[in-house]
Amino acid sequence: MDIATCIGNGGQYVSQLPFENHIVSSFEHQVGGRAEIVSLQQGEEKSIGKPLNETEHEFYETAAETLPDILLSYIPCYKGVVEIENGKTKCLEHKLKIRPKGLYIVLEDITSKFKKPSIMDLKMGTRQYSDTMNSDKIGRKKIRSLSTTSHNLGLRVAAIRSYNTSIPGQCYKMNKMMGRTLTTDTIFDAFRMFFTDGKKTRYQAISSFLQKLYNITNSIEQANIRFYCCSLLLVYESDVTATQKIDIRIIDFAEYQACDSDGEKYRGPDNGFLLGLNTLAKILLALQMEGKNRSGINEDHD
Repeated sequence: MDIATCIGNGGQYVSQLPFENHIVSSFEHQVGGRAEIVSLQQGEEKSIGKPLNETEHEFYETAAETLPDILLSYIPCYKGVVEIENGKTKCLEHKLKIRPKGLYIVLEDITSKFKKPSIMDLKMGTRQYSDTMNSDKIGRKKIRSLSTTSHNLGLRVAAIRSYNTSIPGQCYKMNKMMGRTLTTDTIFDAFRMFFTDGKKTRYQAISSFLQKLYNITNSIEQANIRFYCCSLLLVYESDVTATQKIDIRIIDFAEYQACDSDGEKYRGPDNGFLLGLNTLAKILLALQMEGKNRSGINEDHD
């Protein structure tokens, strides 16, 4: 284990909450993303740490001033920045594959209120690059969008982990490479698997996600920024003995843009992101209809 401590850097990085004596460990619920997330815990309080990216840090520092208030409730709570000290350097490097010392953005642990969270990470939007990327990377991103569901649907599956309650310890998993092979015809099956626990389909969770989606869509329509490379994280409770709940958040802001390459502020919403939200709503509505057509067989009305 290691210790996270508050830091300051001439006012550039500000910790909003004290992080002394937080235990740092691997984050067991990470399903997607390249950067390795760490877990920070003190008593019952849990947070996550992401390796600091300047653009993402800028987003969290300024989001409250630029985004609709409702939309902020669908973005992880930002708690500040910490530096992780190398009290046990070799152990830390071996387990987490990170530098002995580094800066981390600290965010709320969305999964902490779930006993057994089933998680889907959706890469949103038709455009998966920002103006700051080099031309080679932009070219690769364009090809990836055209060759996956991102181009036509505005979303693609980046990762899935959902629990099968009929077989203890078993999960349905999909990584980003598998997600890229999905087509407009087969992506529906991935969502069906995500919401099925081996015995029944979580229609109540689907209904709750739809209600939240409408709020997010209305808020995005009022946001004058581009959510390039952002993801939408869907989480629902798989433990049948726990209170059934869901959560949905927009995450990963390392490539967001408030201005275009000429420095002009964007006016109007990110239409590529909106396309993804509308596609997601259509998929969830189709799943609901599928359940109704089965006359309630295996429906989950908890």
